[in-house]
Amino acid sequence: MSRQKGEVVGFSYRKSFRAGPFRVTASKSGLSYSAGIKGVRVTKWANGPVQTTFSTPETGMRYTSGSGKRQKISAMTNTAMADRSAGLRERKKEKHPGAWYFAIVVLSAGLFTAIPFAHAAARLQRRDVRLRAGIYAVAAATLGVLTSVTPQDRQGHAVGSVSHALSLIVGAGAIALMAVGCFQLTTLRREVYGLGAVRPVHPAAADPVVAGRLAARARRSEARSLAQSDPVLAQDLHIGRPDLPGEYDDGGLIDLNSAPVDAIAAACSIELRVAARIVAVRQNLGSFNSLDEVFAFAEVEEGAAARIREYALLPPR
Repeated sequence: MSRQKGEVVGFSYRKSFRAGPFRVTASKSGLSYSAGIKGVRVTKWANGPVQTTFSTPETGMRYTSGSGKRQKISAMTNTAMADRSAGLRERKKEKHPGAWYFAIVVLSAGLFTAIPFAHAAARLQRRDVRLRAGIYAVAAATLGVLTSVTPQDRQGHAVGSVSHALSLIVGAGAIALMAVGCFQLTTLRREVYGLGAVRPVHPAAADPVVAGRLAARARRSEARSLAQSDPVLAQDLHIGRPDLPGEYDDGGLIDLNSAPVDAIAAACSIELRVAARIVAVRQNLGSFNSLDEVFAFAEVEEGAAARIREYALLPPR
């Protein structure tokens, strides 16, 4: 197999053994131990340090603390990266993407409505969605304050007319948060997870250049759907592989899990060094499961991330 220009080649070894929440990973650096549940993991690296990682699924947010010198993700050992990616791969594929939006709103009685809006804002990079997340957070905090100042007896029942009035306000407010939040999330969920949402007509679509770009965007959307529903056919058509010969027009998609450095840089109009980091991380992880992994592990800046999000393809493996 020929080596692509810019790819990082090196010898590595790793083997993981798992029993429930515990995992032991053997590599050329030694043995690493970790234990935890979804969102929290404590790891003892082969080179000595112990660190604790807190993460929020689907958002890309992560906080790491512990002994030893903190390192950037790009400088992590192959063992550490394999350990983290293995946890991410264990997530089961949702049959109804984004259904947790509504679950968290209803189960929290509207108090955590801001969470799905914050997730949508992070994925869509839209200011209006961030504003709505802030409004829901303030509303939930207000209801919490009203609940805390409501007079109650030892059994937790409202006492007096003022207490009953405050209880009614809190109850009505919670219902309003649930109803309005679920209504707004119906459309927002489709945009975040690409569930057949129709893009609005661009005001400059009459311009032939703009129309051509919009048509290419539509082809990318169709090609992504094809790649998700029929990965074998997508592979035969070389969807996301502009470096390979093919007649199918996928609108300029690029498969981040298989394309070489030069093809990624050209398709996404990003610097070669950024594409090289993506490929180097991919070699250590084996493959990417989401764009959040790409941006976090390869330390992609916001400008390049927007370009990559527009053209990237991550077909199921």
